[in-house]
Amino acid sequence: MSPEQEPDSPGYAPRLLAAAAFVTQRATEESLTELRLTQERSTVLGVLASGSADEAALAEMSGLAPGCVHECVQALQCCGYAARGPKGRWAITAAGTRIRGQVEQAEARLLAGATDDGLRRELSALIRALTPGEAGAA
Repeated sequence: MSPEQEPDSPGYAPRLLAAAAFVTQRATEESLTELRLTQERSTVLGVLASGSADEAALAEMSGLAPGCVHECVQALQCCGYAARGPKGRWAITAAGTRIRGQVEQAEARLLAGATDDGLRRELSALIRALTPGEAGAA
């Protein structure tokens, strides 16, 4: 058994947390993909939910690069979730508001653990793999 696999080793807890974060991030991305969104698009949509803004303001408020924001609003427009208004300001559409609600529901389900058992099984398998003496246990 390598030193990193010992529960009291300095690298054990960070590896376990990183694995859990990876699995959770993957589940989040999968739920967003079903809604034709990415994490970045969801972020921009969330900013737009608080009011219309131009791309520079969206970049500042979201913390995303201006080029990324440009790609996001273009994609959101193609999906019908955002529209460009007067003076180059972007606004969320009715469809965008509905999809934003679905995103919030999906996030709540993930946080509550009410998703399918796949995420739970994957996380349990990772924990077992990182737990000494249980790597071969089922």
